[in-house]
Amino acid sequence: MKFDIVYTWVDGAEPEYLKKWNSHANIKKDLNPERYRNIFQFLKYSFRSVEKYFNSFNKVYLVTARQQVPGWCDLNNDRIQIIHHDEIIPSEYLPTFNSNVIESFLHRIPGLSDNFVYMNDDFLFGDDTNINRFYNNGKYSIFNTFFGENLSWRIYDGYQDIIGLGIIEHTPILINKKYWGNAFQLFPEETEATRKSRFRDDRNLFPYKLYRYYMLKYQREFSKPIPITELIKVSKFHKLTNDLKKQRKFFSKMEKKIIEFYCLNDDMRDNPNPKVIKLVQEFLENKYPNTSSFEK
Repeated sequence: MKFDIVYTWVDGAEPEYLKKWNSHANIKKDLNPERYRNIFQFLKYSFRSVEKYFNSFNKVYLVTARQQVPGWCDLNNDRIQIIHHDEIIPSEYLPTFNSNVIESFLHRIPGLSDNFVYMNDDFLFGDDTNINRFYNNGKYSIFNTFFGENLSWRIYDGYQDIIGLGIIEHTPILINKKYWGNAFQLFPEETEATRKSRFRDDRNLFPYKLYRYYMLKYQREFSKPIPITELIKVSKFHKLTNDLKKQRKFFSKMEKKIIEFYCLNDDMRDNPNPKVIKLVQEFLENKYPNTSSFEK
């Protein structure tokens, strides 16, 4: 299978972007710094991990706000292309600071392959991974319920999310571009309401869950549900907190553990512990010491 990789990312420290963000925020939740800060430089290390352990992709598309480009990014590399929000999102929904909105338009990326792996910047590969992990024998792997069954009450009741699990929502996912677009046509009113929401809201449609629902209900013959008991053998979801002792224990184990892909989720609130930041940065640099071809 030929496939691309798509990332979504913004530089929350960029003054003009931060000013715009603050001008549109209405409640404290809108200002959650975990959504936009880059204290760990995850994107750079994620690129390194992809090139080292998952290098069978065709091209990388980085979706971000206009004018933004990572300072370390080498745009002379033909395997990467920057896509700004206004290239795929209609003007009536911009500016947006809502990942659910941005993700709902990923299938509109010009030149994107029919199948693509969607990544957040805090997703990393830790061992050699084959596309067969995500697509095998003509079926897409759907990392879904406890038992891998199509239990609608575990996913959606109409469109409202009932249950979400951290590890399920924080893994790379192989997406069929056509099916992704089709999923948002199921609930047009809810899709429109979501796209008008500048910041994430619990009432939003969540693309990950909506896509799983669509695949299991309407494309079941091309889907293979993967129970969580199987997913945790190859994937890890970890929350980064300010508890230095717990973080040291986790990363000590990670230095010895071989795992295909994992997520380091920023959960450090408004005052990140500098010692934890340093611990994470040292781990990433030791794990991925070699610069990727995407870096200057």
